[in-house]
Amino acid sequence: MKAELQELVALQHLDTTIRRLQKELEAIPQRRAEVEKEFDQRAFEIRALENSRDEARHTRTRVETEIGEQRTRVERAERNLMSSKKPEEYTAAIREADAARKQISALETQILEQMEISEQAEKSLTERADEIASLNTDRQARLKIFDDSTRAQSDQLQASIAERDRVFNSLPKQLSAQYKRISARIRNGVAVAEARNGSCTACFMALRPQAMSQVRRGEELVTCDNCNRILYYAPDTTPANASSVQPKVAHT
Repeated sequence: MKAELQELVALQHLDTTIRRLQKELEAIPQRRAEVEKEFDQRAFEIRALENSRDEARHTRTRVETEIGEQRTRVERAERNLMSSKKPEEYTAAIREADAARKQISALETQILEQMEISEQAEKSLTERADEIASLNTDRQARLKIFDDSTRAQSDQLQASIAERDRVFNSLPKQLSAQYKRISARIRNGVAVAEARNGSCTACFMALRPQAMSQVRRGEELVTCDNCNRILYYAPDTTPANASSVQPKVAHT
């Protein structure tokens, strides 16, 4: 029975591994999308900085053109002022020059604002220059690591399934049928549980002393009275009192 119990424990470990790998593989599309989303977000931020810089430069160029037009307007108004012969012509020329100068002042403020936006964006782009240069390479490298890990998990899953089939088919029919029946009934599929410190580690219920003794001997199949799982005992391989051993001190 001890050998069969060992096979049952191995079978349970394989089933647990298979369920874990299947769950991880099912989550692959979402996990891969998260990796791609991370890089898309970084690329979006970089594009936004570039757009902000380029738009600020474009706006500055446009505003500088407008300032040139307003300066021409000032010059024209000053010429009109010098050549005016009537009070109304004089007043109109002064008003036009003042209006143009106010417009120039407002436009120069816009230029300063656009220069600040452009400089901030350029500074951020400079700070992220290494990231920008390696963004596509980093993306491909991360996705390659992800894909390699996925293939390894898939290979491990196939190997575990093959080994699981071998172990399951090597068990006596009655024992394999019991294992299958318990696995199907229990939500997490754990049909074999360790008995430790007088309790079932699956349902945490205390075991009868006699049942615990039977599990320790491993000569017969024992199930938990509460959850009906097959129980096994794993002796602690840690040397007794290992932590209390003190190094000897040489005396002179």
